[in-house]
Amino acid sequence: MFTRSHTSILALVASQGLLLAPAVQAQDVQAVTLPEIIAEGDGVGESYTINSGADDTGVDSGTSIIGEDEIEDRTPGSGDVNQLLKILPTVQFTREEGLASPDDIIDLRPANISISGGRIYENLITIDGMDVNSRLDITNDNVYNANEPAGNSAQTIWLDSSLIGEIILRDSNISAEYGSFTGGALEITTRTPRRYLAAEAYGFYTGDGITGFNVSDATLAAFGDDPLPVSPQFHQWRFGGSVDMPLSQDVAILLAAGRKIAEVTSYRHPNYGGGSYTESSTSDNYLASIVADLSDDMTLRAKAAYSPYETMNSRNNALGLDVLTKGGGFTGEIELANRGDLNWEVVAAYTHSNSGRESSTPGYSIPSNTTFGGVCSSSTCSLGGNGNLDQTQDNYALSFNASSQIGAGTLRGGFGYERVDAFRSRPEDQYSYSRGDTVADLPGSYGVTGTIICQDTTANTCADGEYALGQYNFGKQYDVAVGLDKLFAWAEYSLSAGAFDLRGGLRYDYESFLGNHDFAPRLAASWNLPLEGWVLTAGANRYYGKSMLAYAIREAYPRTILYRREGTVVGNDVVFADSDWTLYRETQPASYGQADLDTPYSDELTAALTGTVLGGQVRLKGIYRRGKDEFASSPSELVTVDTATGTSLYRSYTITNDGRSTYKGISLEWLRSLGTRHSLALNMNYSTTRSNNADYFETSDDEEFGEDIFLYHGDLISGLEIKQMNRRLDYAAPFIANATWTALWLDDRVTTNLNFRYRTGFDQIEDTTVNQTVDGVRYDVYDDVRYRDNFDVNLNVQVEVIRSQFGSLTADLRLENMLNRIPSKEHVSISYPYQYGRQAWLGLRYNF
Repeated sequence: MFTRSHTSILALVASQGLLLAPAVQAQDVQAVTLPEIIAEGDGVGESYTINSGADDTGVDSGTSIIGEDEIEDRTPGSGDVNQLLKILPTVQFTREEGLASPDDIIDLRPANISISGGRIYENLITIDGMDVNSRLDITNDNVYNANEPAGNSAQTIWLDSSLIGEIILRDSNISAEYGSFTGGALEITTRTPRRYLAAEAYGFYTGDGITGFNVSDATLAAFGDDPLPVSPQFHQWRFGGSVDMPLSQDVAILLAAGRKIAEVTSYRHPNYGGGSYTESSTSDNYLASIVADLSDDMTLRAKAAYSPYETMNSRNNALGLDVLTKGGGFTGEIELANRGDLNWEVVAAYTHSNSGRESSTPGYSIPSNTTFGGVCSSSTCSLGGNGNLDQTQDNYALSFNASSQIGAGTLRGGFGYERVDAFRSRPEDQYSYSRGDTVADLPGSYGVTGTIICQDTTANTCADGEYALGQYNFGKQYDVAVGLDKLFAWAEYSLSAGAFDLRGGLRYDYESFLGNHDFAPRLAASWNLPLEGWVLTAGANRYYGKSMLAYAIREAYPRTILYRREGTVVGNDVVFADSDWTLYRETQPASYGQADLDTPYSDELTAALTGTVLGGQVRLKGIYRRGKDEFASSPSELVTVDTATGTSLYRSYTITNDGRSTYKGISLEWLRSLGTRHSLALNMNYSTTRSNNADYFETSDDEEFGEDIFLYHGDLISGLEIKQMNRRLDYAAPFIANATWTALWLDDRVTTNLNFRYRTGFDQIEDTTVNQTVDGVRYDVYDDVRYRDNFDVNLNVQVEVIRSQFGSLTADLRLENMLNRIPSKEHVSISYPYQYGRQAWLGLRYNF
């Protein structure tokens, strides 16, 4: 225990001025002497721990754990705990990360991740044991899409880092306890209520004043001599608090709430006046948790989290096309656990997510030389939106797990039931009007020189003496409800025999949507080598994926109907009436037939060597995955049906099991704590990831690309060969290297975390848009496009300004992209050219 006076955090931030964005202006800050305070240092923990699964043996060679203290020290200012996974070698992020369009700036959802080569929707992500993966379509990111909401992400529920107590990533040799994935398993656990009275309040801020912006060379070349638009103007706030309170010696509760807000200034298209307007997002977190010791051996836990998310977008080349996109939801669970000769737990859980949207209806495209339509300088002006879409997913789960010492080993197992209900609705009919005739068009269209007369009772579709709209799309109201029942059971036996640890497991899964009975064996063995502390592990495992309900929902969409009308010439005028509307065309959304589909699965071979080098723990690990029976779409078939009243036109697909993938990766990790003041973690991963389709709505290359011939390096090769030579486009950098260093300074009053991430570039074979004739036949020319490497450095600094019997006040600086590098060097955009440069988050935290 010690005493020491310190200067204010303002002096510290000023001293870091050279690291902040260019937009930050230097200011004179006078040091202020603070009152005498008392502090106690607890030391700094390891960046993460390895090989600490249920068996706590080498067979859990694919397990990595990030604890509560490390979450607080290392999370970026945004509070997104998924970003913490960048310190692990087998997790990949999109190479488009760091773009600074208005949509990117206000997107507060967690980062999507790929684990061991899996696609972003192929992971098992749980919060307090509850599955929070989406079974709906996550491929649409266009908020103005007329038929698809854009609020759905791979992770339906997410919580701020201040509420998280532990993160466990399993990338290989995964226990039979976990299923419904072919990528990896990410287990997020909210923190347990403290058994003493405690309170916390925090606030963070970032904005354009402490953020730099960069533009790629490719975008600068696209602009040429034209000036760049004004750089983004935005603000983000993150604030909240919590209270831990013991109700008795055996009962404690935690109550917490937090909010994130993002606002960005956008500008209308010059044709719409170029004025500014605000787009925004809000993400809320509410958590209530209680733990009660019913006896020495039995504990009752109950948790409920509510995390609604809303984003308000407004299209810049329209008026009234505002879209409120929803996300997040509710999750709750009750757990009764017993610890003794027989350890068991019963868990009941429920999750509800809402990913719909709200938008006005009807929509209009009206000639601008009219009273109602004269809101822009284009020939026609767009007003109104695409209507509401409701979309929800509900998960109900009940499970039982137990473990006991049986003979010389430990038997673990469990079983459970889960119900998944998905719902999509267009709650009211949607109309979109266009194709306007004005009085000036009458001589050419009708051969008259009079005026327009309206006998139309629908508002804004006709105006006497001005215009009449001659077309509308009709989207009928609909409700679609689909669901599935899931049953599972698992068992595994772990045994230590001399220098060997063995684990054999089997998992059974059944989902009523596909109707398949899937058995997944899991085998792992480790050998404690004669060299003390060294363990060699090998494993062979099968992982089955899950059903997707997106196909079934799309299959139930109603047809979109297109109506047109012509006016009636009366004398020298043209009369437009409701009775003039006639069916012009029916368009059925793509049909997705499915029958006798197998469950996608991945077979894994893995090996790992762990030991001690230079005083730290080292892990060398190899993973080979081969994914089969993955969902894909057949090439579309255009179906045209003539009817008495019009033409029905749609595309028909068949869902297949023709998707496949491979992943080969080798990683090396080294972790060491240097006393209680410093902690280091270094790791790297080299991998190749290949697949013949990007997602479940894309066709497989065997059918789509097999007959296409292209010119590549002077040779004629098939599209299938090009597809097979390419790696997956995203989430698949061949080489990654990470380093993180956490340290305590000034008598444990200052905590710093410096982390590095290097992602190597790679070559992608792409269309050059050039055509070349060979032997009289024209071919598209393909060539190698180089995606360059990227190096990112981030710094977190926490300074304990005051500590006394009344609590502690900590000032916080979280600096991202410290070297001010361009995140995506190949990105080209005229509309939104900027990318994030150096960005600072400033915060204060009070703990009692």
